[in-house]
Amino acid sequence: MTVGREGSGTKRRIIDCTVQLLAERGSNDLRLTDVADLAEVGLQTIYYHFTSRTHLIAEAQAFEYLQRIKPLHGYLDTIERSLIEGDETTFWDALGENVKLSWSYGMRDDRWQTTTLLVDIWADDITREEFCAGLEIQIQRWVNALDAAKPLGWIRPELDAYALLTSCWAGSIGQAIFVNSGKIHYTAESVRDFFLSVARAAPESKDASKNRVSE
Repeated sequence: MTVGREGSGTKRRIIDCTVQLLAERGSNDLRLTDVADLAEVGLQTIYYHFTSRTHLIAEAQAFEYLQRIKPLHGYLDTIERSLIEGDETTFWDALGENVKLSWSYGMRDDRWQTTTLLVDIWADDITREEFCAGLEIQIQRWVNALDAAKPLGWIRPELDAYALLTSCWAGSIGQAIFVNSGKIHYTAESVRDFFLSVARAAPESKDASKNRVSE
């Protein structure tokens, strides 16, 4: 995705206007002429920056997704700092808040909002490839963070960090389908508590880790 590197200018204005219109009417009803009018550019300018209507929508949705998850990146930064500083309390607080926030995204009035956003991104090959590359970098940072907490005795040593993180991330997207369901009831807080209970090392594991460090 090239929007972040553009930063500002005509392409960014087209993206911003597309995001605004998508929020009002959805991708199926988006017209390029409306985007051009709102951005005060010609259609030829839109096609200069984007290969097609599908490409524009995908880029706009990817940009919107990245804006939404900025707080999650902030929690990851905090977790990485807490590992360096040996601050276990901050580590668990940031990890718990990250899980809670990621699961709360699908609990908005429009329960299909996140799902539709991702469908639009996947519709364009170039945007999808760049989007996935960014996700892989983020998930690897999370895996590295959990694995780095194992020698400190914070995380269960036998935990498969990749399996836990990817299943939780996939679940946070898929749960948008079930929000407001009368059969499936849970809260972001309950998912957070479950995640932390699975990841947290038992007291004896912490004691063993401390002994290894002292030796």
